[in-house]
Amino acid sequence: MCDLFALSAATNYSAPRSLPVFALKAGRNMDGWGIGYFKKGRAYVEKSASRAYHEGRFHDGFQRLARVIASRFIIAHVRLRTSGPIDECHAHPFVVRVRGQDWIFAHNGKAPAIESYQGRTVQLDEAVSDSARAFEYLLDGISSRYEDRRGIPCLFSALAETSAQLVRDYPGSYNYFLTNGWVLFAFSNHRQFMLLRESRNLERGLLVTTVEKGLSGENWVRVAKPTGSRGLLMAIVASDIVLMEEIK
Repeated sequence: MCDLFALSAATNYSAPRSLPVFALKAGRNMDGWGIGYFKKGRAYVEKSASRAYHEGRFHDGFQRLARVIASRFIIAHVRLRTSGPIDECHAHPFVVRVRGQDWIFAHNGKAPAIESYQGRTVQLDEAVSDSARAFEYLLDGISSRYEDRRGIPCLFSALAETSAQLVRDYPGSYNYFLTNGWVLFAFSNHRQFMLLRESRNLERGLLVTTVEKGLSGENWVRVAKPTGSRGLLMAIVASDIVLMEEIK
C-alpha cells in the first residue's frame, strides 16, 4: 500500500529530517515517489518512477528536495502500484490549475469502480488510475458546490459533501491529501493518519503521515475513521486542525 506524508506550517518550511525518515519507513513501496509544494503562490511537483530509498541510499532527487523546499505545505507520496504503469505520470502528487488556483493531490487506497469516471472540470489524460479519477471527481464536486472567496468553512463543506458522494457512488478505499496552498485537507476511510505537532526530533509545524506508529519515537496521535461513518475529513491550517467532520 502506498504511503503519504504532509507538513503544514505557518510560514515557509523545509523538511530535511522528516522526508528522509518517511522514505525510509515507507521503503517497501518501490514504484515511484513524488513531492509537491508551493513557491510564490504556484504549485510544483517533482516525481520519479524510481525508489525513494533503496539499498541504504536515498534517491538523489528526493534527498535534494528534502533540503531545498521551503513551503507552508509539503505533500509527499511513495507508490506501490495497484493500477497503471510504473512511470512518472502515475506517481503522485498530481497538480492542476482550476479557476486561477493550483491544487495538489495525493492518494492511497484502491477504488477500481471510479476508473471509468470522466472529469468535467479537468482531465488528467496522462494518468490512467483510480487516483487520477478521484482527483477529477473531487474538483468537479468543489466546482459545483463552492463559490470562490467564500472561505475555508464553505470550501470544507463542499469537499465533505463531495467526499461523501464519492464513497457512495464509487465504493472503495480512499486516503487523500488535497491542498490549494491555503488549507490542507486530509481524508481517510480505510487507514489511519498519524499526527505530530511541534516535533522535537523532526520539523516544527504539524506532521501527518499514513505510516504506522509515525516517523519518530515521539507521541504521535492516531486519527482514524469512526465506526459507522464513511470517512473522516480534516482541514489543517498552519499547525492546527481547524475543522474535522465524520462523513455520513
